[in-house]
Order: sequence, then C-alpha cells, then structure tokens
Amino acid sequence: MNKNNNGRKQCILIVEDHQPLLRALQTVLEAQSFTVLAASDGLQALQLMEKSLPDLIVSDINMPRLDGYALYRAVRARPEWVPIPFVFLTARGHKEDVLKGKGLGAEDYLTKPVSPQELVVTIRARLERSQAIRQAREAEFEQHKEQIITI
Repeated sequence: MNKNNNGRKQCILIVEDHQPLLRALQTVLEAQSFTVLAASDGLQALQLMEKSLPDLIVSDINMPRLDGYALYRAVRARPEWVPIPFVFLTARGHKEDVLKGKGLGAEDYLTKPVSPQELVVTIRARLERSQAIRQAREAEFEQHKEQIITI
C-alpha cells in the first residue's frame, strides 16, 4: 500500500485538460492504491491544493487558463508547497521542451503517450526520494535539537 508518513494513502494531483486521458490516469493510479485529485487546468489545481495537499503533482503543460509552466511557478512560489515533487507529463517531447521543463526544476518530465508502468515507476521513485529527503531533514532537526538540549 502507498502510504505517507501520516499513515494515509499517498495523494497524487493530476492536472490534464484532456478528459479521457485524465480519467485513464486516475484509473491507473487508483488501481495502484493512490488517492487521486483531478484538475483540468492549473487554476483548478491551485484551488484543490488550497483544500488538500497532494504528495506529488503530475501536470500537462498545454492547458487553458493556467498552463503547466505557470502552475509549476505558482507551486514553487509557496514555501509550504516547495517540497511537493512535480512531474510534467506532456506531448511536448522535443529536446528544447524537455530541457525547459527540467530547467525549471521539475523532478521529472514524461512524454505522451506514457505506459501505465512508466508512470507508476516514476511516481513511486519520486515519492520515495521525497520521503527520504523529508526523513533526513527530520533526523537533522532532531540532532540539532539534542545538541541544543545538551548545551
């Protein structure tokens, strides 16, 4: 089972304006025991994030109202959202598109069509890395706390 540190199922936010693909991605991830939040554009995604924080975001780039790049910048502009892994999933597969997405700092960049296996492996790898970073920070914090108490 995919659980976060709080013991709840890990939550993935999918941001995709093509409804059949959005439903397919949601079905794949729910079958893998993830909780899925679905948004059809970046604005809707930001509204959802105000209510419920995902453990990871998978976003298309070309969307109405607020595209994936603008969504990424909006997520990274909020300090409490900075640790959330962000994966672009897009049809924009030219080298310059991939470099732009990675250059922004996204944790990964997948091109459509993506196999369910590739999507799930990518998500799990990014979630595991995020959890390892969080645990290392917590351990470092505890170490500093112990040092302060000792002093």
